[in-house]
Amino acid sequence: MKPFYLPLFFLLILLIYSCSSTRTAVDPAEERALIVPDGVDTLTAEEAQKLADESFVSLDEEMRAERLKEQAMAWRAESDTIWYYLELEDADDHEVTEQDNLEAIEAFNEAAEYIRDIDALQRTRSAEDEQMLQEYTRLVDRAISAFEEALKLNPFDSEVRLWLGQLYGIKASRLNDQQEHKKAIEVLEKLARLEKGEHVVYYALGENYFSLDNFNLAADNFDRAIRTLRHVVPLSDHYAEHGSMSERDSSNLFIYTYYKGVSYLHLYDTPTTLAVFNEAMDLALTEEDKQSVQSEIDFINWDEGNIRASMEREHIITQLVNQGRMEEAERRFKELMPTIRSDRARDEIDWRLGVVEYQNGKEKQAAERLLQLVNRSETNADGLPTDPEYMRYFNDYGLICFNIGQSYLAERDRRNALAYFMQSSKVNWRNRARAYLQIANILSNNVIESIRYASLAENESHALNEQDRRTLYSLLTDLHRRNGDMDEARRYHQIWRSI
Repeated sequence: MKPFYLPLFFLLILLIYSCSSTRTAVDPAEERALIVPDGVDTLTAEEAQKLADESFVSLDEEMRAERLKEQAMAWRAESDTIWYYLELEDADDHEVTEQDNLEAIEAFNEAAEYIRDIDALQRTRSAEDEQMLQEYTRLVDRAISAFEEALKLNPFDSEVRLWLGQLYGIKASRLNDQQEHKKAIEVLEKLARLEKGEHVVYYALGENYFSLDNFNLAADNFDRAIRTLRHVVPLSDHYAEHGSMSERDSSNLFIYTYYKGVSYLHLYDTPTTLAVFNEAMDLALTEEDKQSVQSEIDFINWDEGNIRASMEREHIITQLVNQGRMEEAERRFKELMPTIRSDRARDEIDWRLGVVEYQNGKEKQAAERLLQLVNRSETNADGLPTDPEYMRYFNDYGLICFNIGQSYLAERDRRNALAYFMQSSKVNWRNRARAYLQIANILSNNVIESIRYASLAENESHALNEQDRRTLYSLLTDLHRRNGDMDEARRYHQIWRSI
């Protein structure tokens, strides 16, 4: 399943196109005393002043709020730049070109004049990551404080409220701070009541509820984002001119639908999730979008719609196996096994369990498990599995048997080594030629049998490395010489010399 995340510049782009903060301003004196303009009766003047007090603030306060907002956006831009470098795997290998600078400035166009030179920032990358993380946190907190102050000065500016809500959410996601998600939700819920036509607000709410594992409310808000977007599209200039949804709106509609599906996935609602992802597939604009949706559908169908099993499998792989926590992974795979519905999914977990057992030092137990798996797998006449996905099972079983044989050979236990090499050779796996070669070496005193296995290795010599091929043709030269077949011995000797 794809991870739930928001691209770095996505919200900035949405905000630039989704919100407008232009407000009508009045002189501060108008707020302190009722002014009745010529030609306006007192009742109308009172009504107008009441509406003004409920709709906008004084020009001075609005300008102060605008300055704070610009500074907050600058700090947010700087913090995003620092986060970008924190996420680089190796900053020394990353060259910041002039084009990089131009694209960064364009992406942060509303705060471009405040962004530090990116090249200079990269040079600070020699500092410890912890120092940069502290600097990132400081900048985000300054931006939040500035937005909060701007909101106090001008509580009618919905753009500031949305920026503030998003910044809470970004900080929460990056620093794993649930309290910040709750702050974001509080701000965004208020904004949703004030700005019912802003689909990006509902999307942001959905993201924050999702991060708090409140998948019901996440799905509800992604759905509200979808419905709101569909309602406002006919009001857009693009729709009026072309009679269709713009590419940007189409992209947003896909994203909202996709994450609605992800939310239902976490609710283990298989029918609804599949229905939503099918909708997302119809809305996908690019091949990459389609692949993302298909991967989710495949994830759901891994065990015939058994989402809980799919989730547990993914957790074990990503959080345990990939982190090297093999003993816990072995236990969890064994607990997962009885919950699986389909034979195909069960075979995969059996394979994964066998590999983990091998890594936990239970080599023979792993070999026995994979032997049973290979024996019950359907194969073609050439011994290859009919299902290409099963090839990895055959490869790992053959390799495990080969490695056990190598261990016995290192202990000079040729009998057990031979048994495991021969078992390895009975499976059509990618390096079977190595098993044939080791058998030929062990049986070198039995010239006829040794030649037979060496010839089998030669038939699959494309799988051998250069050193193994030299060993093979040296052995074949010697075996044919000992068998009295000098022509063959000379032929193999020439091959050996040519390698």
